[in-house]
Amino acid sequence: MAFSDSYVLELDVEASYDHLEKFANLVEESAQKMGVSEDEEVDLMIAVMEAVNNAILHGNKEDDQKRVWMKIETSESEITVWVQDEGTGFQIDLLPNPLNEENLMKESGRGILMMQAFMDEIDFSQNKKGLLVTMKKAFQTREKKG
Repeated sequence: MAFSDSYVLELDVEASYDHLEKFANLVEESAQKMGVSEDEEVDLMIAVMEAVNNAILHGNKEDDQKRVWMKIETSESEITVWVQDEGTGFQIDLLPNPLNEENLMKESGRGILMMQAFMDEIDFSQNKKGLLVTMKKAFQTREKKG
């Protein structure tokens, strides 16, 4: 059963950092419509923007001929975010552990760790288009926006 205040937002654009603000605006709009706290919105923003950055940089290799697609779907107390790139994907178990001493000072490598920390569920799946990241977060306290 769909809730009366559920909705879906989508964005499909070239894999370019020029579009980061568009992705961020959709996350902000979704969080505010759901009435989540500012702290929860920040956590959500970090996780989603890490996925988008990874799609542009690692998935599509900054090739603006490729696309990044994002869909956000909300229900009464949960948000699901999909981020799709056109890349070849990766095996998560082959990524270096960012918490190992030799990796602590590296400038990159913590994005997936942050996504996992801020979301309740995260899944990476390869499909015919590329890599699809699916993230879910349930919100306990929700202020109804009028």
